[in-house]
Amino acid sequence: MKYILLYILLNLSLFVTAQNTDSLFIKANKLYQSDKYSQALELYNQIEKNDIESVEVYYNMANAFFKTNQVAPSIYYYEKALALQPNDKDILFNLDYANRMTIDHIEPLPKSLGQKYRENIVLKFSYDTWAIMATSFAFLFSILFLLYHFSYSTSKKRIYFITSIISAILVFVSVAFAFQNKRLMIKENYAIIYATQTNVKSAPTQTSEINFELHEGTKVQVLETLGNWKKIKIIDGNIGWISAEDLNEL
Repeated sequence: MKYILLYILLNLSLFVTAQNTDSLFIKANKLYQSDKYSQALELYNQIEKNDIESVEVYYNMANAFFKTNQVAPSIYYYEKALALQPNDKDILFNLDYANRMTIDHIEPLPKSLGQKYRENIVLKFSYDTWAIMATSFAFLFSILFLLYHFSYSTSKKRIYFITSIISAILVFVSVAFAFQNKRLMIKENYAIIYATQTNVKSAPTQTSEINFELHEGTKVQVLETLGNWKKIKIIDGNIGWISAEDLNEL
């Protein structure tokens, strides 16, 4: 009886949280539409604090930050929205526009075949999308296999058999890409520079030599953490150490 009561209370709590989140989202959107961007951001931040990942919330937050001339936070939340919905044209367009507002214009290194494979195939869809595709192909395989099993026509059995095999292959491919996507998202940790200007040093000490400077809004890859320092890499291959306070990890 005690466990049943706890289960009911847990579900009730989740329901109330969901209702509050929907209410906050509606209020925040109304404030945004009334050009009250700072007030809208306060409500969006409340939603984010509930550990809710939402493309719509991140996208609206990015737009609101951009409207208030806060370039770094706008890029940060466009990137978070893009991670959940990689092919969204509106997000890609707005992110590209926001990136043009940054000071640092860094020439990227030529991409290897492995990088092109990851970006154009594995990271083409999010982990959740690959998982949904795998589930859909598994369902399709089940239907085709049943049709093959119960069909009396030789020609139809051949068609169902071939298509069921293709579906099964697509299931395994989708699952493999889903796991690769998840592993890459965990392994390749990125961040956005939030400081107006920061020095990237040769070692994780204040007295070390300055390698180069970065400015707000620039995206970097975080390679290592040592105390209050982050070892970062930019798209041209340059590496250095930066204070953890000067960036915000995605």
